[in-house]
Amino acid sequence: MTCLDPKAEEPALLWNGLIGLRIGRDGLGVGKEPSFFMIDEYEKTGEEKIRGMPNPVRLVVTEGAHALNSPEGMSHYSQRLDMRTGILVTEWDASTQPGDVHVKVETAIHPDERIVAVRYTAVPSRDADLRFSFSDNGLKAEKMQAFGFYHGLGPSAVRWSVRQSAPGALPTGDDTKKVELFVREATWSFGSASGRDEAPKPISFGAVADASAKKWAERWRTDIEIDGPVADQQAVRSFMFYLRSAIYPKGEMSISPFGLSNQMYNGHVFWDADIWVFPALALIDPPAAQAISNYRLSKAAAAQANFSKWLRASRPTAHGAMGGVDETRPLAGQKFPWESSVSGRETAPGPSRFEDHITGSVAFALEQAVSLKLISPMNPDEPARLPGYFYGLRYEEGRNGREIRDVMSPDENHTGDNDLYTNLLAEWCSAGGKWPAKPTYKLPHDDKTFLTYDNDQLRGYKQAAAVLSIYPLQYPPAEAQAKAMMDRLSDKVIKNGPAMTDSVHSIIWSRLGEKDKAYETWQKSWVPFTTSPFLLFSEKRLRPTTYFTTGAGGSLQSVLFGFLGFRIDWKQEPGAAWTTQLRRDAWLSIKPNLPKTWKSVKFKNFTVLGRPYTLTVTPAAARVTPGE
Repeated sequence: MTCLDPKAEEPALLWNGLIGLRIGRDGLGVGKEPSFFMIDEYEKTGEEKIRGMPNPVRLVVTEGAHALNSPEGMSHYSQRLDMRTGILVTEWDASTQPGDVHVKVETAIHPDERIVAVRYTAVPSRDADLRFSFSDNGLKAEKMQAFGFYHGLGPSAVRWSVRQSAPGALPTGDDTKKVELFVREATWSFGSASGRDEAPKPISFGAVADASAKKWAERWRTDIEIDGPVADQQAVRSFMFYLRSAIYPKGEMSISPFGLSNQMYNGHVFWDADIWVFPALALIDPPAAQAISNYRLSKAAAAQANFSKWLRASRPTAHGAMGGVDETRPLAGQKFPWESSVSGRETAPGPSRFEDHITGSVAFALEQAVSLKLISPMNPDEPARLPGYFYGLRYEEGRNGREIRDVMSPDENHTGDNDLYTNLLAEWCSAGGKWPAKPTYKLPHDDKTFLTYDNDQLRGYKQAAAVLSIYPLQYPPAEAQAKAMMDRLSDKVIKNGPAMTDSVHSIIWSRLGEKDKAYETWQKSWVPFTTSPFLLFSEKRLRPTTYFTTGAGGSLQSVLFGFLGFRIDWKQEPGAAWTTQLRRDAWLSIKPNLPKTWKSVKFKNFTVLGRPYTLTVTPAAARVTPGE
């Protein structure tokens, strides 16, 4: 991917799940604060927000009084992000008073360590006085020394190696002039992956770049090759590129909606990780997906403590408390927080803490992880049992079954009674992770279809809510009404809503055989959200704040579970081209619905139960073969 505008505002992004930093148009760290993040740099009290820090990856390079990175003095500019290697290469000609200087900056992040490296090459067109210095960039750093430390950032080594070439012939053909080539290398290390308190190790740019290229060569063994529009192929690979490098598989944290790209949502974990990112990675990069599940498992005790706190507070809801529970024995249960921090406690300051679908959403994703053998539950009836206990104390008896009142819908513009998605998850958890033959919770509907919640006026929604019963829940009665529900609800979402609504709609249209509508809707799920350089994903069409992992996960799911026809369910899909049994009596089926603009797709080396497979899809057939 290439950017040709040195004044483009949204900076590039490099991350590896341990650190994330913004890289400016000059190939170096962005000067404005904050643009550097570490996965474990959080406030230890209060809301436990992620700490944004000034970007340490800054150099100042001048020729006389002229800064070489001034956009006004740049010509023949390009910045290229190579998704095959993860290397960012920035080149331009800098105009200075003595003459032009050709600059090349190569920037790389180590895939498994907290290390960023830069190689800066400058070729002046005539004799030049190039000066290299570090910018403390507001870090208040101590005097820079080789293998020194940044004040306040923990261990941070800098290797500063210098090579000066022998004079050579001027490229213009004037062999009477001489030119010198200046090369500077710098690497910034922030401790090891296992612990930042360990002493940083010296490492060259070449070693970091080689490690990045090797890791990406391994990752791209699993690829989605599309014989179709180039823009579609590049977009799909960009989703895979950013999502796979956003998570450190061996770490103890999950992924927030914006990962380590900025401070939006405080770096906390929401249902975005479980419902939007996990399914997108489960077949493509199981270790990365597994990290999402492991985070939830590691916070199981915190979820139980959150449940106990809820009971002690007399079971609060959005509009009051339900009252205490008359029980003589201790009650067990799990109530996962809407906004989960490093400690796993609830940190949401506002009414969104009453989005009680989060507990069922986490359990639903964990059950998929169990079926794919990414995690092993402690008990046979996990992970639905303890969330089911919570819902057992969250409902009240009504004339039409169990009712969950005063709850915030996934729509988020509505708080009221009996949200369809929430009640279905309560039903699923209460039945031990299954769909009962007859529902016990009230499921709002009229004489035509299911509704989003009680007294749904069908006027407008912030984002997809009721149709989540069709996907990802795949509730059979909702699937039977899918066409009618989509006709009534899909056009009622506000235009500036989050990206993932269109991705869900695309999956449902695909499964209904509406190929043109599915493809058009899929394009709406990412094209307006990736207008920044390097297809950086924004949350809103009118707000270019990136990188929104939730949107990328949703759009990638559209490809996997819509166009390619993957489906994880507790029965085999009728008419499937290929099925295989998973754990816990679950099934993986493939029933493709290729867009007309795609001639074929090859999904290379996707992983099921530890085995690689390759899916080849054409309009005429689908074939699964053993992978490499």
